[in-house]
Amino acid sequence: MKLLFEIGTEELPAGEIDTAREAIAAHFVDAARAARLGHGEVRTMATPRRLALLVEDIAERAEDHEEEVTGPAAKAAFGEDGTPTRAAEGFARSRGADVADLYTIDTPKGPYAALRIHHVGETAATLLPAILDGAFGAIPWKRSMRWGWGDATFARPIHRIVALLDDDVLPVSFAGISAGRTTTGHRFLAPDEVDVPTAGAWQALLRDRFVIADPAERRERIADGLDRLAADAGLERIPDDGLLEEVVHLVEWPEPMLGHFPEVFLELPAEVLVTSMRSHQRYFAMRRPDGGLANAFGFVSNMKVERPEVIVSGNLRVLLARLEDARFFFREDRRRTLVSRVEDLERVVYIDGLGSVAARQQRIERLVEKLVPRYPGIEKADAEAARRAASLCKADLVTGMVGEFPDLQGTMGRHYALLDGENETVAVAIEEHYRPRGATDAPPATHAGVLVSLAEKLDAITGAFALGMQPSGSADPQGLRRAALGIVRTLLHHGLPMQLEEVVREAWDGLPAGDLAPMEETVQAIVRFLRGRVRAMLTTDHDTDLVDAALAVALDDLPSVRPRIAAIATLRDNADFAPLAEAFKRVVNILLRAEETGDLDGTSLDEALFEVQAEHDLARALDVAADRANAAFAARDHATAAQALIALKAPIDAFFDAVLVNAEDEALRRNRLALLRMVRTLFLRLADISLIQAT
Repeated sequence: MKLLFEIGTEELPAGEIDTAREAIAAHFVDAARAARLGHGEVRTMATPRRLALLVEDIAERAEDHEEEVTGPAAKAAFGEDGTPTRAAEGFARSRGADVADLYTIDTPKGPYAALRIHHVGETAATLLPAILDGAFGAIPWKRSMRWGWGDATFARPIHRIVALLDDDVLPVSFAGISAGRTTTGHRFLAPDEVDVPTAGAWQALLRDRFVIADPAERRERIADGLDRLAADAGLERIPDDGLLEEVVHLVEWPEPMLGHFPEVFLELPAEVLVTSMRSHQRYFAMRRPDGGLANAFGFVSNMKVERPEVIVSGNLRVLLARLEDARFFFREDRRRTLVSRVEDLERVVYIDGLGSVAARQQRIERLVEKLVPRYPGIEKADAEAARRAASLCKADLVTGMVGEFPDLQGTMGRHYALLDGENETVAVAIEEHYRPRGATDAPPATHAGVLVSLAEKLDAITGAFALGMQPSGSADPQGLRRAALGIVRTLLHHGLPMQLEEVVREAWDGLPAGDLAPMEETVQAIVRFLRGRVRAMLTTDHDTDLVDAALAVALDDLPSVRPRIAAIATLRDNADFAPLAEAFKRVVNILLRAEETGDLDGTSLDEALFEVQAEHDLARALDVAADRANAAFAARDHATAAQALIALKAPIDAFFDAVLVNAEDEALRRNRLALLRMVRTLFLRLADISLIQAT
């Protein structure tokens, strides 16, 4: 049997349709599994005005199953001679069973009477209505709405529901609407209602009424159509997967078309033209064979017409109005330099409590100055470019172009800086200081861009935490998780070690006086937040315990974290690792207790106090291992360092077998603690292996 479940709505938010499809499919699979109802392939389809679930090979009924249920305690269910009591009879009767079927089982509470009940699987027609009823609430819409006089909520008002099991209508209802077999075709080309005879006929029936229900088919039709039109014109469509996915969910019957705008508008920066087409009109930009932007645009109509040139002309008129606006803003903005606009930032509030955008830019300048000495091998010219870029990085926020197209902040700063005669390195750094803008965006490529980007993000995170605006749950209005991940990705990409706690303190010192959170605990909270972002990123590829072990000692040397993880992953496969890790945990615990009692204060190793050979052997083994490991660390060869440490397994074991660390003699005890502290110090140069689970 085949299932069709269609929810007909007003236009759904395009950006949420794929999430809704995933949610409704997951709901069905989970609910069917819970009901023991077998099925075949589960597919979802959607258009702007419908969301559909199609399931193949629905079983006629759920699987039979047996359930063991417990009743009264055995002593209450049976007499001393084993005769069932009234309690046992009542329990059996309540379950529709014969009292003779009772038996005794052992439970954590003692012996109890029990029954094994055989359940006959219910029919699919009986089970499916409840499963489908639950689908409406299983979709995590960002915003839901009510309509009419009811309390039901959905992303958009629902107009109809189709629920068919083969050719039978299932009794499903929501928001006062009962399911039937009636659907509609294209809103304009075939708006009349039509009955769906069977679940298997739905997709073809819609196609006959100018609706392509499968988003994958619409995507292919759009991409292929635009590419063909571009090729015919000697052009190439600029790939834009995000825009393509959005347009797929804006049309039911896609008709790709191509138009051209006057070449005079090519005087505008390419990013301005692309943004004008993409953000406001959902048009696709085209490029020439030489890679330059073409004065052409592709778009997708939701109409099948005899004269497509009419639609092209109408879309061109709309685009020209946007391009004229952009040209006006560009010409007006060029009347002033970026330097002259810095004072305008004083009138723009950044965040209440953190001053103006001008004050924020000054904090970024100050922080860049603090970061320069921490940047290994930075050239003087790059440092100067970073300082200059920091002093201009927010100036384009008060331009007309960025006011109209906020996505172009930084990009327009680069263009205007070049037009003002600024050094290209400065201009690029102004643009790059926003990078990475997201998970798929590359980190800044230039050294100057790295410095300004790090400073900008550190200021954003520190300021927000100081005001108690740290992310909570899924809420992150200031984009702090993105900023933290940007810092991490940038440091990793460029191989930059950075004393994170120290630079956070530097950022804190630049904040304005006011009602801020306590500094010390907030700084530590920020460091934990940054560590959490590193951990979240690394645990997608590595075991959690390995990540934790490496981060315990290397948070300030992020470029070394992955090599450390690789080294200790190999170390973990060594037969000696598990006992070595246990021994190291013992070392750590002993030293923690000694630190609490003060026994470690002022201790230093004195070999003259050694009493047994195992102490001498461990000290010599430590010297050899330290020489080898330290040379490896200097060469950033963590694999070799790990092998040097594994050689300490035998002397550490022998030490613990031969000596009592916490000897009554204070001098002996403190000397042995000093030896163990040397062991801990050497191991912690690689990782805290006490956190690693043996395989």
